[in-house]
Amino acid sequence: MIAKRRPLAFAASALCVLLVGPVRAGHAPASTSASQSVWIKSELGVVLAGELFIPPAAKAPAPAVLLLGGGGASPHGIYPLLEAKFHAKGIATLSFDKRGVGKSTGTFIDAMEPMTRDARAALAYLKSRHDIINTNRIAILGLSQGGVIAPALAADDPAVAAIVMLAAPAGQRGVMFLDAMRVKMTAAGMEVKATERVIRATGRYLDALTNGGSQEMIAADRAGVVRAFVAGGWKQTLAEGAVKTLSEPATTSLYTVAASDVLSRVRAPVLAIYAADDTVVSSALSIPEARRALIKNGDAKIVEMPDVEHGFKPLVSTTEGKKDYQGWPISDPATLSLIDGWLPRHLLPAVK
Repeated sequence: MIAKRRPLAFAASALCVLLVGPVRAGHAPASTSASQSVWIKSELGVVLAGELFIPPAAKAPAPAVLLLGGGGASPHGIYPLLEAKFHAKGIATLSFDKRGVGKSTGTFIDAMEPMTRDARAALAYLKSRHDIINTNRIAILGLSQGGVIAPALAADDPAVAAIVMLAAPAGQRGVMFLDAMRVKMTAAGMEVKATERVIRATGRYLDALTNGGSQEMIAADRAGVVRAFVAGGWKQTLAEGAVKTLSEPATTSLYTVAASDVLSRVRAPVLAIYAADDTVVSSALSIPEARRALIKNGDAKIVEMPDVEHGFKPLVSTTEGKKDYQGWPISDPATLSLIDGWLPRHLLPAVK
């Protein structure tokens, strides 16, 4: 039987384990005189509110980094410490509020397809600003969900100079989702045989749902997933709720992500960073997959950082004498130093 600890929290984390873990950022810092408020048309009804920061000391046209957030209602400006390092070296940055967030228009739907379209629109905007941006020196950096979108853009656009992906799941379509789900369910205490029944049932259901199965097949497979959860010790209402989550566009889009296939097509330099204490994206699963996918890339580096979690916040001592991860996303000093040492070399040829 499944362990009784935190069943509701587990239901959400197990079924939405990849990419959608929100990166809590607080409020974006106030704009400075070197920043420009920009409006980026993505598609009908969606205009993205962004901030383009051109460092005063940058040599025109400036190299630039497109910054992509993780899952959840991510606003612009959530990596202020990282941006400060780029700006100090004369590198411009562009970040934006997700659709339906902040000043961006449209409806917030945290599925991979619309998020990728919006990121592609932001990249196109940067490339259109050849008056102030060196369009041959644009890099993309993304965390979690953004770390999967970044290589997707680079694979389709050989002009992208480099990508940095943090806590980005890697794996094959469907397999990546189910493997991560298995890890979460096992950690929560479900027996191995029961877990495998749920995994098999979920795979059949999502295959039918995402491959155009008949309504009869989808309904039958959906009922099979509910039965598998109940057999594993879940209450009927919780099992129904879990399957409802599986049916949502944000979840089904995760199932269809073929991250390794996309990553294998990237020819731009890649820095892939994983967090040793990540409870959202499994480094043990993703690092071997990323290595295999990048084996033919002539300039790829994969690093696992110790003592950081999914958002790459540092582990600090609290006033109560406990250890906790605190700070802005991507604020761990060692992670900042790694990125600051790697990315400028691919955007500023004079940097050694």
